[in-house]
Amino acid sequence: MKRFTIFFSILLVLGFGAVLAYVAASPEFVPPAQLIGEGEDPDAPIWDMTMDEVLAELEGQGLIETTNLTTLSADGLCTIAVKVSNGAEFYWWDVDNLKEGSMEETSYKSLKSEGFIDFYGAGSIMNPVPNGPFALLLDFYEGDSKALEQAFRAVGQAE
Repeated sequence: MKRFTIFFSILLVLGFGAVLAYVAASPEFVPPAQLIGEGEDPDAPIWDMTMDEVLAELEGQGLIETTNLTTLSADGLCTIAVKVSNGAEFYWWDVDNLKEGSMEETSYKSLKSEGFIDFYGAGSIMNPVPNGPFALLLDFYEGDSKALEQAFRAVGQAE
């Protein structure tokens, strides 16, 4: 019985290794780090824009309404968080002044490296769209989310 257990364990490890090798070798596989920050330019104007400028540009395109702008609680998540009238949420991090080891820094680094934020470390995951020091959450947006996402990704990017 002991030989069978050892043989079966070795077989499982080899099978798992073969599956990992197959997935890594498949042409559809893209390492997660390549998906984050796709198309972002570290010298793009977005890094110098304010929340008001980003919102004004998207409102000028008719994608959002800022008439009833709501400031959201941002402690431990980001520097500024707002929700516009039609449900989209925008987040901004003051990247130059993030405190080392803070929840805000952890959230920002998680967004850039993992593509999601573990909301206050409580296991509630949110997947905002990143663009420089900004992020857009479309979960409650009442409009064409694809158009807003594309416009948001284009804001402040070099032509």
